Amino acid sequence: MEMPNIDEMKAQVQELNRQLKEKYNEFFSMDNEVFRRDILSKVGQIKKMTKLDTNFLNELGVLVGVDGSVMKVGGADPHYVEIYQALAKPTKGEDIYSTKICTPIMYTSEDKESLKREVFLSGVEMEVAIKSVKELNPSIIMMDGGLIRYKINDSKKFEELVEVCIENDVILMGVIKDLKTDVISRAIGKNAYYDRELIYGRLNRGELLIINDECNKKFEEANLVSAFLRCSLDSMIIGLDILKEYRDELEMAANLVYTLTPEHSRGVPLWLDIVDSEVKITDALVRTLLEEYMDRGIYRRFFVSERDGRTL
Repeated sequence: MEMPNIDEMKAQVQELNRQLKEKYNEFFSMDNEVFRRDILSKVGQIKKMTKLDTNFLNELGVLVGVDGSVMKVGGADPHYVEIYQALAKPTKGEDIYSTKICTPIMYTSEDKESLKREVFLSGVEMEVAIKSVKELNPSIIMMDGGLIRYKINDSKKFEELVEVCIENDVILMGVIKDLKTDVISRAIGKNAYYDRELIYGRLNRGELLIINDECNKKFEEANLVSAFLRCSLDSMIIGLDILKEYRDELEMAANLVYTLTPEHSRGVPLWLDIVDSEVKITDALVRTLLEEYMDRGIYRRFFVSERDGRTL
């Protein structure tokens, strides 16, 4: 059996490392205080977060965490099934789930655009969020991910979610674990740099950077106010979105995220980690459901891949 060319792989990895260091040298070599003064000051205002005490948390009311999950079983397009599930988990009350099953076999080629995974996942997540407002009377809904993706994937449903939250005085917020924005590079007139790498380690633990509206595309496109936060000892920074109607609650929302984030964690609120673990769908569960409740001939004809067939 021919062995992989390790030397060639090693050389390419080293070259990639060199190119990245060269591209980012201007920023990575900059003293932290200089970076904060000359770069971050153009983006927004740095403030200190505080941990909320138990009395404040009790008076705050019900917090609902929302996350979604998807599991795919089968072979190549269109012979697969995807099961989407979302969970709205309250700090007090009953969990709310929403599930949707999809397979491209049941759609025409003209429907392909609406079959995007992000669209389905956003849909079930907003469904449980809306239902939670009506059934759980929460004070805050904390979505796992940025709020802008809901508007992009289903603007009508997002408008419904925003409307029901405002009508019921519910603070809707999104916590972004993995930054994909380019706020900083646009603020300083540079292209092709992302916030994730530029702001890494630049905030101290317990600091937030409230982003100026004029630097924030989310404000222009979806009336969202945003911030960057460092909530743990981990150098990775997370993001926070909130509706502009609740701008005055942005610091409170940041303080809540900070309070719910363990010091030695990767910087994500514990409540969202709990929701994430409970909403996940396992491959074994999906296969069992298909095998148990679908005719064996149908199941094998449509959704068993060649690789799966080797073990049947």
